[in-house]
Amino acid sequence: MIEHDVQTGRGAGTGWLLVLVASGLLALAVSVGITAVVQQRAAHDATQQSAAAQRMLIAMLDQETGVRGYGLNGRREFLEPFTTGKADFASALADARAGIQGDDYAQSSLAEQAEIARRWRALAQAALPALQRRGDVFAEPSPARERKAVMDQFRASNAQYQRLIDERREDRERRLAWLSAFIVLAMAVFFAGVGALILRRQRRDRRRARAVERVYVSRQHDLGVGLQVARSDEEAHEVLRRHLELSVPGSDAVVLVRNNSANRLQPGTDLPPESPLEARLAEAEPRDCLAVRLASRRHHGDDVADSVLECAVCGRLGAQADCSPLVVGGEVIGSVLVTHPETLTGREDRAVEESVGQAAPVLANLRNLALAESRAATDGLTGLPNRRAFDEALKRMAAQAGRSATPLAAIALDLDHFKSVNDTYGHDQGDEVLAAVGALLRDVIRASDFAARTGGEEFVVLAPDTGAEGGVALAETIRAAVRELSLPGLPPLTVSVGVAALPDDATTPSGLLRAADRLLYVAKDHGRDRVESTTPAAGTRRREDRPAASPAE
Repeated sequence: MIEHDVQTGRGAGTGWLLVLVASGLLALAVSVGITAVVQQRAAHDATQQSAAAQRMLIAMLDQETGVRGYGLNGRREFLEPFTTGKADFASALADARAGIQGDDYAQSSLAEQAEIARRWRALAQAALPALQRRGDVFAEPSPARERKAVMDQFRASNAQYQRLIDERREDRERRLAWLSAFIVLAMAVFFAGVGALILRRQRRDRRRARAVERVYVSRQHDLGVGLQVARSDEEAHEVLRRHLELSVPGSDAVVLVRNNSANRLQPGTDLPPESPLEARLAEAEPRDCLAVRLASRRHHGDDVADSVLECAVCGRLGAQADCSPLVVGGEVIGSVLVTHPETLTGREDRAVEESVGQAAPVLANLRNLALAESRAATDGLTGLPNRRAFDEALKRMAAQAGRSATPLAAIALDLDHFKSVNDTYGHDQGDEVLAAVGALLRDVIRASDFAARTGGEEFVVLAPDTGAEGGVALAETIRAAVRELSLPGLPPLTVSVGVAALPDDATTPSGLLRAADRLLYVAKDHGRDRVESTTPAAGTRRREDRPAASPAE
């Protein structure tokens, strides 16, 4: 998932860069378009002003032409250019003034041209009567020369006005060009800065993603190491639980496993305080968990099942939950339930999925190893530990008694006349007798005691923190319980019992067992159905406060 986060970050950064480039190109196109429109408008206005100035000059020349024609021919029709030129001049002057609103200098230049034109028309108007009377334009050379001088002034003023228009146009074009360059430069700087910030953020995100990835890889490595060095499936379950709760902050993880008979689903780790799972798992079967039944990961939302199939184990827990099956070789050995207050992030989802997948084969191996060890150390008929397990327990409990300076009682018992049961009623009935005695011993002894079938019809009970007197009391309780054991079709059963204790009767584990065996055979020799020990206080209770015979112990 961290790789996904990195790719997502890169994709997001690339997306932002593409958006940035597109925005920059759009903004550049808009700014260039606006500048072009403004330049076009400025060129159009300048052209209009230049055309108006040209029309003013042409109108003045037409008027001069009309006056000259009339002076040469004396015919009234030659005055038409003078008349129309006057109107054209007024129209061109109005257009020119409309195009330079707010430009005082240009207005002043137009006012100067209008004044010169007015003076010229006044001279022309004054010359028309004389020309009409004499019919000779040269009859009055002085007014003609004066009009020519005024016309030259107009030409000069008009040319200056047109130069002004051209200068204004060029100045505006330069300013627009500089403005365009400034806009492009500003946009380039802006987008370069934004791009640099995005790239910087991308680099920072990549560094952060790499750091998170290193942490993730380190945690997964620690999980692998923890699973490999786990000495039991219970320890491995705890390693997986702690790892998941570290990987998903604020979560609670529970490993659910099948029992040895594979007919119950039970917690392999401690349940959270006041968890509703405790009640649900009391009688839960493996198929009650949808993740186990479907062999696929399931997600459950807040208080509502996410599909028509609702999990009887992890549905409606009041929080979001992810249940992942522990699948090995196509077999589901359990599931891992992770409850969390918020939706899992991609990294957390990856951690859950990969961690469960990584742990499943290790848990399966540990489970198989535990089952194999249990079967190797358990008597298949009675369910009690066998001789191998007894020998290890005897050494361990004797060592503990030596360290704590407390006694250890060994109670060896043998069923009386068991061979005749096999010979008379068959070995199947004999097996039922052995199984019944094994169940009886589990009910009678305390949780701290240890009972084993050491061979044939022989059993041994080890009672820690119990001396010979307490051992005798427990042995009498066992003997009495066997006598009361009723099996259909069989006569009453009895046992012969020998009791020895460390350190009174022996100083070593093997010596303790030999002493109890010797006393057992003494009981056989003295008539069976009895308890023999080296203490004369047979029938007394054991030294601890609780009664040794109480099944509750």
